[in-house]
Amino acid sequence: MKKYLLVLGIFIVGMNNVNAQFFSNLNFNINDSLKLVASTNSNPKKISILDNIAWRYMYSKGDTAIKYLKIAEDIAFKSKEENLLYDVLNDISSTYNQTIGNYPLGLHYATEALKLGNKLDLPDSLMRKAYFNLGQCYAYLHNKDLALKYLIQATPYVRRNLNNANNSTMPKVYYILEMYDTAYLYNTKIINRNNKLPYENRWSGAYVVQGDIYRAQKKYDSAIINYKLSIPLSFISSLYKDYLEAASGLTSTYAEMNQVDSAIYYGSQVVTYSAKFTFTEGLLNAYKVLYQMYKVKNKIDSSYKYLEKSQQLSEQLYNSSKTNEAQNIAMGEVTKAKELAEQKEEQQKKLIITAIGLILVVIGVYLNGKRKQRERLRQIEEDRKNNELAAARDLQQSMLPKENPKRADLDIATFIRSSTEVGGDYYDFFPQPDGGIFSVCGDATGHGVTSGMMVSVTKAGLNGISPVKPNKILQRLNGVVKRIDLGTLRMSLNIAEITSDEVFLSSAAMPPIYLYKAATKQVEEFMNNGLPLGGLRDEEFVLENRKFEAGDVLVQLSDGLPEAPNLAGEMYDYERLRSLIQSSCHLSAQEIIDVLIKSVDEWMQGKRNPDDITLVVTKKK
Repeated sequence: MKKYLLVLGIFIVGMNNVNAQFFSNLNFNINDSLKLVASTNSNPKKISILDNIAWRYMYSKGDTAIKYLKIAEDIAFKSKEENLLYDVLNDISSTYNQTIGNYPLGLHYATEALKLGNKLDLPDSLMRKAYFNLGQCYAYLHNKDLALKYLIQATPYVRRNLNNANNSTMPKVYYILEMYDTAYLYNTKIINRNNKLPYENRWSGAYVVQGDIYRAQKKYDSAIINYKLSIPLSFISSLYKDYLEAASGLTSTYAEMNQVDSAIYYGSQVVTYSAKFTFTEGLLNAYKVLYQMYKVKNKIDSSYKYLEKSQQLSEQLYNSSKTNEAQNIAMGEVTKAKELAEQKEEQQKKLIITAIGLILVVIGVYLNGKRKQRERLRQIEEDRKNNELAAARDLQQSMLPKENPKRADLDIATFIRSSTEVGGDYYDFFPQPDGGIFSVCGDATGHGVTSGMMVSVTKAGLNGISPVKPNKILQRLNGVVKRIDLGTLRMSLNIAEITSDEVFLSSAAMPPIYLYKAATKQVEEFMNNGLPLGGLRDEEFVLENRKFEAGDVLVQLSDGLPEAPNLAGEMYDYERLRSLIQSSCHLSAQEIIDVLIKSVDEWMQGKRNPDDITLVVTKKK
């Protein structure tokens, strides 16, 4: 009891001096480190210095950590330092998972690390990093089977290292999976070890996880004790993300206990210190709880403010954070701003010299300089937008398969044409070990960067879903998209599972799937559509099953082709499309696409297509 009172005393002192303690340990000289990077010819040394800088920020300012890790990744990739690249990829994944909360990107980098580790034939003790990151990603994306698969691969090495008081990944992932007894078992061992260390060497994260477990079990008093135990330790160790996580946990705990003022206090703490330090999931939780608490207090203006902030943060997290080149663009902006400052300083010197005798000339030069400066700023802003669009377009292109699957009995051809720089259409293939192929065709809401982000979420979700029948895949993917919550954005998608002699079809709000039967020379139209992904949480989808025999043709498409307008505003029409498919299915898959695209281009008479056009044609040989 005395020990607990002592800890609370330290906590109170820590809160009274929170600003000084929050910032004191970040005052290391980054410029000196960056000068070392610039002065050395050793790529391994550059990578190590940049990685060290990133670690300084990993649990405090996630975006800054990502910026330096991306530079390290680029150097490691170009210099072929693959062992160091493996570590950097894992650090990027950890930062996206644990601090920023962008789980699809965390999954992408963890998967790349796993591929590289397997290529290098690294020992299992080193592969544990990738296993942990994958386990955590899949847990957050609600794929329990894959999460447990990678945890099992990592488990033997965790058991040998439980004496390491900093090892909290295992209980945290079990907590996310709602396996609270298992999480408690692992975390209690860590806390017992932690409590034997000198106070200043104890790690705050273990107490945060313990608080999460108790809160999930509705043991609120124990949860509050553990959260508050972690706070002074997070100051001592400079793990500011742990402070934000603990404060977020206290916010939710007090809200569940209906202690409105306490919930508002800790929620406000999260909002205040999130201005300097990163824990996006905690900030989003604080906004949502503050919205509810102010609603209870009937403070409608404050309640609405935090509701709006939560919606904005959700959109920001899954738009700007999913562009892989954002960090590089940000660094380019810093360089451009520095150049502008130098140019402005030079202009001012010239103006002062000229002003001595030629005031009128000075005014003319000054106004001309301001005009040029505005033009430069306009050009810089235009370049920035173009760079962002190029990065988003590259990201979208990377989501599409590099080549179509090769199967002896199938002739597969594809076509995609975006209406803007970044489209919302998407197609993909997922070959299976038994020879079957999942063929996917989708259409995100709207166009541009936001729809491109929905495509990236869909791609990551499909990679993380176990291969079951198409309607079940759509149900699970709907849960992932619904949980991520991209506001009003939705994803229409159909999936065809093509086996040796059958095809299984399911659709979420897509245009008809057309199946041409060679035996009857007729086209069957499948219209059993559910709602788009991200709509209703418990939506169910219909599964259709047909024979797929020699000469049969399967056509998946987005609505851009059948709804394409001509100059008079008339729609191309689904019946016209169906008739053309029926008359051209004696051709190859690529020739069928050529016929359809030629027909719709002639219909539009040179007009730019207002919607993305995508076609996936599969013909049975």
